Amino acid sequence: MNEVFIIIFLLIFLQEAKSIDIQENNDNQYEDIINLDPGVSLPKYDDENYFYIPIIHTNDIHGSFYPKKILLPSGKSYLIGGLEYLGKFISIMSKEWKDRLLYFDAGDQFQGGIEGYISKGKIMMDFFNKMNMKFATIGNHEYDFGIDFMKSYMSSSKFDWVLDNVKNLTSNNYIFFPNQKKSQIIDIEGYKLGIIGLSTLETSYTTTTDISDLKYEEYERIIKSESMRLKEQGANAVLVLAHIGLYCKGDIDDIKLEYKIRDINTKQAECRKTDEAYILLKELNTNIIDAFFAGHKHDVTHNWINGIPVISNDRNAKYAQIIYLPFDKKTKKLVNNKIVIEGPLPICEKIFKNKKICDLSVITEEQEKLYGDLIPFNFHGQKIEKESIISEIGQKYQNLFDIYDKDFLTKTYDHFESSKNFENNLGNLYSEFLRHITGSDISVVNPGAFRTPLYRGNISNATIYSFDPFGNRIVKFYAFGWEVKKIFKNLQKGSKGFYPSSGLKMTVKSFPTKKLLKIKLFDGVNEKEIENDKYYSIASTEFCFPFEGNAKGGDDFRKIYEWFRPRNPKYIQFNNYNLSRDLLINYLRNIKELKGNIFYDKNNERMRVVQSE
Repeated sequence: MNEVFIIIFLLIFLQEAKSIDIQENNDNQYEDIINLDPGVSLPKYDDENYFYIPIIHTNDIHGSFYPKKILLPSGKSYLIGGLEYLGKFISIMSKEWKDRLLYFDAGDQFQGGIEGYISKGKIMMDFFNKMNMKFATIGNHEYDFGIDFMKSYMSSSKFDWVLDNVKNLTSNNYIFFPNQKKSQIIDIEGYKLGIIGLSTLETSYTTTTDISDLKYEEYERIIKSESMRLKEQGANAVLVLAHIGLYCKGDIDDIKLEYKIRDINTKQAECRKTDEAYILLKELNTNIIDAFFAGHKHDVTHNWINGIPVISNDRNAKYAQIIYLPFDKKTKKLVNNKIVIEGPLPICEKIFKNKKICDLSVITEEQEKLYGDLIPFNFHGQKIEKESIISEIGQKYQNLFDIYDKDFLTKTYDHFESSKNFENNLGNLYSEFLRHITGSDISVVNPGAFRTPLYRGNISNATIYSFDPFGNRIVKFYAFGWEVKKIFKNLQKGSKGFYPSSGLKMTVKSFPTKKLLKIKLFDGVNEKEIENDKYYSIASTEFCFPFEGNAKGGDDFRKIYEWFRPRNPKYIQFNNYNLSRDLLINYLRNIKELKGNIFYDKNNERMRVVQSE
């Protein structure tokens, strides 16, 4: 029976491919270097009226040290992301602003990329220490390799971790990890900043480690009490560094990613009102905090909410942002209406001449032509290139990385990208994989199961380790039809985005709240009603549907566990492989070329997203 499923799966994937090797490409060398230009004057170190404190902010780097090669439809290629390029931005700012520059990170530092995995997080800590990180907070994925691993990782930091809302469940005492403190005050030439650290209430069900002995406290009360205490100690401004996030729409992606200076008068994007950070910021009274540094949601945000500036970035070191805090030199008071945000900074090797961005929204030949040539660029008058002191760190771990990166599996000329807000070829690929490897009627997976896109070009062992870093076991179980309907009704209104599936066709509402409107069985051609009293097999991962011990589902699956337990569950194993990552690697070795149009047809969507019922 197992062989039958393998054949089915391979028939879906295998395509006749031309014998073309994907090779390195040498772009034309340009004499001109384009400048990033915000269109207005930038704050200055020696401003006559204001004492500026700039803070560069990152979040959710997820172990992505090395840049990723992007192959465009034309055959040109360039590098995006990577801490060597991020390091150059930080070094330029450091030379400009000296000890005034602060570097904050909002967590999820080492788990996700193959680099963090093979170096046991050391490559990331080497970077943060070298770049003189000032403060970080703890993300939900810091726990993924266990508490002992996390303590060892944190103990090597030369910076402070701030976290105010975690207690021991039994003793009700605050938890203190290595180099971690509650709120902190930092004095910069007589100007004092109070820093409050928070981590998401979702942590207990968004990590793979059992942390049931930890208690995460609500945010608002802590912020109010800590802000008051910090101000009594002389803080001129109070900032929140939080692994808590929100999603804000852009009119189009280009506007959201356009490098510029933004202030409180800039047109604001509409934000999702059900997200943790949005709810928190709307509930805070004025003059409680002065800025909010967010993470967790993997979204580029540069908004003012309830008068409070909030910034966050996408995952995997593709962006960073800078916030400038201006203090009146006579009174030392923060001038809130003069705060500006610079960014998002394009962390990449080159930018597109016409758009001055390097984001992966360039997918088609037409879009590539519209965006223009790839050109080197300057930031604040200095060329962006790999920062040599950070490249030295990368060289220490290069041999370990090459073992995985040079293990070729297959190739693709299509770009596989995930989205938590729409149907996408990456989510469909993974859910199809789950359904066919198990021979199930239906499959479902959390949208956070895969952490990176599959870029055009060669797919290696390292690619899949970064794509599926969690190493979940695959589980198969059964449910009645009425239970299937209720499961997806719960999931598709949840907090983590829309959940990819196979074997179903759905209509869902997106904004301002999410909701499942219709659901049927779907084999790719025909739709069929789900029968309430019929038994259906479902494939997923153990993160979503665990069944051993006192199991509780992760993400929004925890809501399902309030009324449902998997029926007749079992773990799936083939040829001594029992982890989803290893099974996927094993299959991809037998595929000549992976084609994206098999997994998403915009004319025959399996998940139709509408704005209203």
